[in-house]
Amino acid sequence: MFMKNKTFIEADFPIKAVSANSVREKNIRHGHISTLHIWWARRPLAASRASIYAALTPMPKDEEERLKKAQFIADLSQWENSLNERTISRAREEILKANGGKPPKVLDSFAGGGAIPLEALRLGCETYVGELNPVAVLILKATLEYPQKFGRPVKKKVKSEIGMEQEVEVNPLLEAVKKWGEWVLEEAKKELSPFYPNESDGSIPVGYIWARTVRCKNPSCAAEIPLVRQTWLAKKSNKKVAYRIVPVGNKVEFEIVEGKAIDFDPSKGTLSQGKAICPCCGTGLSNEEIKKELGSRKNKLRMIAVIRQQNNVSKLRYRIATKEDEEVFFEAKNQLEIKEKELKESWSINPEPEESLPYWNVNNHLVYGFGFRLVPYGFYKWSDLFNARQLLSILVFCEKIRQVYLKIENLYDKEFARAVTCYLALSLSKLTTTLNTICRWNNNTESIAGKPDQYGILEMRWDYPEANPFSNRSGSYNNHLNSILSFLKNCFVDHETKVVVSQLSTLNMQFPDNYFDAVITDPPYYDNIAYSYLSDFFYVWFKRCIAHIFPELFATPLTPKSEEILAELPLIRGIKKQNFKQLKAIKDDKDFESYLHRAFKEISRVLKPDGIAIIVYAHKATEAWEALIKSLLDANLIITASWPIETERKERQRARESAALASSIYMVCRKRISQETAYFSEIKDEIVSRVQEKLEQFWNEGIEGADFFISAIGPAIEIFGRYARVEKL
Repeated sequence: MFMKNKTFIEADFPIKAVSANSVREKNIRHGHISTLHIWWARRPLAASRASIYAALTPMPKDEEERLKKAQFIADLSQWENSLNERTISRAREEILKANGGKPPKVLDSFAGGGAIPLEALRLGCETYVGELNPVAVLILKATLEYPQKFGRPVKKKVKSEIGMEQEVEVNPLLEAVKKWGEWVLEEAKKELSPFYPNESDGSIPVGYIWARTVRCKNPSCAAEIPLVRQTWLAKKSNKKVAYRIVPVGNKVEFEIVEGKAIDFDPSKGTLSQGKAICPCCGTGLSNEEIKKELGSRKNKLRMIAVIRQQNNVSKLRYRIATKEDEEVFFEAKNQLEIKEKELKESWSINPEPEESLPYWNVNNHLVYGFGFRLVPYGFYKWSDLFNARQLLSILVFCEKIRQVYLKIENLYDKEFARAVTCYLALSLSKLTTTLNTICRWNNNTESIAGKPDQYGILEMRWDYPEANPFSNRSGSYNNHLNSILSFLKNCFVDHETKVVVSQLSTLNMQFPDNYFDAVITDPPYYDNIAYSYLSDFFYVWFKRCIAHIFPELFATPLTPKSEEILAELPLIRGIKKQNFKQLKAIKDDKDFESYLHRAFKEISRVLKPDGIAIIVYAHKATEAWEALIKSLLDANLIITASWPIETERKERQRARESAALASSIYMVCRKRISQETAYFSEIKDEIVSRVQEKLEQFWNEGIEGADFFISAIGPAIEIFGRYARVEKL
């Protein structure tokens, strides 16, 4: 049936070891590609590296050699070996040998955050990377293309601390990003420091705690109710700080309480079971009343506290916000109006991102995209997610980054200048994740938990922290810039291996027939994540920052969606049955199966007759698996093996909330070259036997729960898919 001998992954795979290393990797930050920029549902590097190697090298005939190779794959998947020259060189040599001395051509057509192509590149493959989403393309360029082109170390003479001149190796890309990133920071500080003033004792404001407010519906009270679920500021074993809500007539005041003096329950705020309770008179507002109030008064905010830090002292302190703090904020609000008028004249776009969030009106009924739980509260534009000082700060940083390119385009090669500016834009993009009004103050770590995060849900935050971008703590520009510098310092670079990053649609790839030795990819999971809608959060700022130097990526109002492979209607929330038809009329219900089928047809077309494909999939819904399997079989791609690899922490938030899978199924495929027909009665026993055999193996490898049952799909299709047709008698 096949024109090539079995590879290792088609016969065996060390699931337990690779799973353990993949889950462990979730706790690794230093030098990991996740520190460059957020992208949702990135595959672990460990599983990617192990599966690519196992797919491109043969299965040993000798049992002793098989065991040795399985152990090598387990070792290869360890984080510590990702830059181990001896281990990586051995893997590269074996891949070259298995492919006739030439680097195999490997394609990832749904490259996303770049984990799979990074590992293909690391293993010496000629790597081709495709993505439709322009935000992902920019991340891929920064992850794969620019380090290869511009990160080659060069000799440079520097003076030591004692004045002696010595020659050292430096990374010119890292040096330039550091130099101009610091320039951006200093120039922005000159303009913005009046709006983040230091304390009279010299301490630095790290941030500010805000709450949205609604008016009490009791006309004799009419107090401004701060919407807070809890009032903890620091909740550590050795440090307890909270603020007390103090009603004074029909006004609400606050006071900081620490340690043993906390004689109230800070876990209780003004919100309980979807209701807001007025602390002054006890009147309640329902969730619907809160929505109505916020819809008309969403910019009504109350500054509660200031988070501060003494120079060179890591401990944070807190104080209640004063009238002077509020006046500084309103000065920033006035400056925002001036800045927007100024920038509007020089930019070819409205500085404030007024592009729409995903929502539709059907028969005067609001429906909205999954993950966008802000919409029912009146948040309709991307600019609604930021307060005035945050908008001002982001626009100033954006302006300074635009100025960098003008300064350096004639100093360096133009493509090098684009690369440097790209990393600065990524640092700004990271800043927006901690400089918005849907962040969360983590009182266990006293840090800002940014949004959007890996779970892809933009939900209402009643109270939120506003970061000082100049504080050097979590949420600061310097903090985000340093994470990018850390990536550049530790990223994998191999200047001899070819990598090509392209913006492409998987429905129509511009590659010749039978071109790739392997296609290894992680397609969209039905209705799991709305990548294009979520990435608009970043896209609107990239447009304002670097669209003039990346016009090919940022020409459309928002990210392209017409060819995104996504089951959209299941993602829409707020649909009533009687409105479903009307919604389909105004929003095309893309057929996920037909789009996926076209994509796999393209993968089959560009894959060599004896090539191998690995499709990674993780979804618990049977309709998602039906769509995937039918698309694979219709594209003449048949599963020869499948391996459930644990890629997620079981205790993660999304798993707790949705019973999401902890494992991803790595399905190994070949092109079908025969057109045999079978009767189901003839192969039924073989299917049952194969499923029982593999499930026993998976159970012994620690696969359990929903993952265990989903893992049975692959072995069943291994038998079923051998035939062009399976008929009933």
